[in-house]
Amino acid sequence: MSSVLQKKIEAAGGLPPAVRLCDALWATLSSAIGHWAKDVYGLTIIPSISSQKVLTGSQPAQSFEGSYAFVSVSEAVGPVVAVAINSMGARKYAATRLRQDASTLKSAPDLFLRLMSEHAARGLWSRVVASATQQATASPPHLADFSASGDTFSQDITYLSVVYTLGGDGGEDSWLMEGGDDAPEIQLVLKMDDVKKLVRTLQERVEPKTAPDETGRDVLRERVRSTTVVLDAVLESMPMTIGECSQLEVGQVITLPNAKMDKLVLSADTVSGSLPISQGELGAWKGFRALKLRSPVPEDVIREIAEI
Repeated sequence: MSSVLQKKIEAAGGLPPAVRLCDALWATLSSAIGHWAKDVYGLTIIPSISSQKVLTGSQPAQSFEGSYAFVSVSEAVGPVVAVAINSMGARKYAATRLRQDASTLKSAPDLFLRLMSEHAARGLWSRVVASATQQATASPPHLADFSASGDTFSQDITYLSVVYTLGGDGGEDSWLMEGGDDAPEIQLVLKMDDVKKLVRTLQERVEPKTAPDETGRDVLRERVRSTTVVLDAVLESMPMTIGECSQLEVGQVITLPNAKMDKLVLSADTVSGSLPISQGELGAWKGFRALKLRSPVPEDVIREIAEI
C-alpha cells in the first residue's frame, strides 16, 4: 500500500474507501438506529455519526469507557460484536420506562442503569442485525455485561467502531434543546470482514444508474442539488441607506425593537439574494446556540427544487 493511500485511510479513521463511501451501508445503520430509538425513547431520533474508526486487538474494549457495553454470550449472528449505550442514553431510557424526567436519575446507582440498559441493548442489537441481514431475528440475543465477560475481541480480527449521537425531534419532551446535558450516544462494534461483505451485498442491490440525456440535464440537476449554500439565522432585518451604513461606528448601539428570540428566520444565501426557507426560535444544545425550527419549508421552494 502506498504511503499516500495509507495517510488518506488514517485520516478517515482507517476506513477502507469502499466502506467509507458506501452510502447504502450508513443509511442502513442509521435507519436501524432510528427505528430502535423510536421504540425505546418514543421520539423521532436523528442519529449522526460522531466517530467511526477501525480498531484491532484490545482497542474496542478501551473505547467503552463511560458507557454500558454488552456482548453476546453465544456465537454472534451477523456483523455485530458489541453494543454500548452512554450514561445519558441509559438515564433517558430508564426515565422513559419509569415515566420520570431524566434529571431525576442523575444520582441513580450505576448497577441500576446497567441493568436497565441491557434491555435497550438487546433491542438495538436485534434492529441492526435485522437491517444488515434483512432477516428478523428469531429471538432477542442473550447479552452479557462486557466488563464481566471474557476475551471478546481477537488480536487477529479488525473491527469497525461507530459512535452515533442521538438528536431529539425538537418536541416538548425532547432533549435536543435542553442545556447542560450531553445527548445520548450509542456505539456499535462490527467485524470488518462482515462489514465488507455487507457493502458488496448492498452495492449489488443498487440498480444501475440511467445514462444522462443528450442535453446533460441530469448532470446539471445533480450538480445543482449538491451545491453548498450558506444558511443565515436572522433575528431582525431593517432598511438602511448606504450613507447611513458608512456612518456606523464601533460601540454604536443599534436598537432592535421588533426582535424576538422565538421568531428567527432561517434563510439561504442564493445568487438571487436571501431566500427565507423556515422559521424557528433560539435555544441551546450541548452548550452551543441552536435553532429550533417551527415551520416547514414553503411549498414553492420545495416545488422549485423538485423541478431542478
